Amino acid sequence: MSFVISRKQYLAPNEDRAQYEPLIFEDEGFEVNKMDVSFGHPLYTTVADIFYIRSIARDVRILPIIPDGCISMVFRKYEDDTRGYICGVTDEMKKLEVRPGESYIFIRFLPGVGASIIDGDASSITNKARQVKSSDPAGGQILSILERETCLAERIRLISRVIRTRMQEEPNKYLIKYCTDRIFQCQGNIKVETLAEETGFTARHIDKMFERCVGISPKLYSQIIRLQMSMSRIMEERDELLVDIAVDCGFFDHAHMNRTYRKLVCCSSGEFRKNLFTNIDYDKIDKYIAD
Repeated sequence: MSFVISRKQYLAPNEDRAQYEPLIFEDEGFEVNKMDVSFGHPLYTTVADIFYIRSIARDVRILPIIPDGCISMVFRKYEDDTRGYICGVTDEMKKLEVRPGESYIFIRFLPGVGASIIDGDASSITNKARQVKSSDPAGGQILSILERETCLAERIRLISRVIRTRMQEEPNKYLIKYCTDRIFQCQGNIKVETLAEETGFTARHIDKMFERCVGISPKLYSQIIRLQMSMSRIMEERDELLVDIAVDCGFFDHAHMNRTYRKLVCCSSGEFRKNLFTNIDYDKIDKYIAD
């Protein structure tokens, strides 16, 4: 079945899950467990991933949060205190300070999807984290599930069902999916004008839709996709020339890639290859969740 979304273009909804898995960075001080979100999961077509992370270190550790274009629901448990947050898209690296024994559950929604769980535009929470309160719609139900003495997988399953019923239908669902998928498929190397030509909408309309549904511009989202892909390549191909990785991942050249790295993660691609994030001055990095 096709859905008419403009007079010029028919876009067929593709309910396959986009194969976008944002990077997770952690060191030996963390226990990390990724959850299965394969076909049949309540959030199969709406989340990029779900993972659990717990500090097993004896001191406070920092988890770098890399820009990924995703709105996330983050649940924190420390001793007897359980809290939930809705975290907007970030346009630069943030830090999450994790205390010994503290644990987090991340549900990262696919770009353009997470806005359906908030009131207002996605841009209203860009670079922000809102605490989920028991008075919020479904908030009390989610927090009570987190406090149950059941296995983690069962709690995640129940939370996923609550979120699924809460999600609102987005009028531009298939348009935003088409555009975000095309940018991902093209490794961020596609112009808004091209998306406009392919969909029959104006570039201005697509810009506004991204601000409302993703929280950032399509240009910045494209930069984030190139960043994510190049980081994966750098970690996988330790001996490959950075200039080759840059060109393969949609950058004009190595200098262009370095400008994006310095803008989004506060280091060059060479520094990232050599040290990952061990030499970052985290005193200059904003907190992901500040409370």
